[in-house]
Amino acid sequence: MSVDAKQAEKRVIERWDEVFRALSAEPRRQMVVALLEAPPDRELSLPEAANPPYRLMDPEDLYVELKHSHLPLLESAGFVEYSTDPLRVARGPNFEEAAVVFEALQRNADRIPDPLVHGCQRLEERRQRS
Repeated sequence: MSVDAKQAEKRVIERWDEVFRALSAEPRRQMVVALLEAPPDRELSLPEAANPPYRLMDPEDLYVELKHSHLPLLESAGFVEYSTDPLRVARGPNFEEAAVVFEALQRNADRIPDPLVHGCQRLEERRQRS
């Protein structure tokens, strides 16, 4: 394997690691899905767009988590861009790298094991439509 091929392989692995790290927390997943469902040029209000409707978090606590943890992580990967006054989020230049995971999950909802679907409103609805 050439040096270029090894470097390309390493970059791909690092990007996948970054995608899964970014999607490892529910508020971050909720933001990506909310942005995916919104028109591409739309900014969304926070903390509302990061607060899952099936398990509402305290908005003040979530606001602090978003500003100090979730948004910086997503922005450093290029998945989102955000502003702080007021707190809003929009798609970043690498948004599709994170969004494609949810698109694939939704397309394959009928193949996902039940423990990963039951309690997830979007996947349950997708299964019912299939």
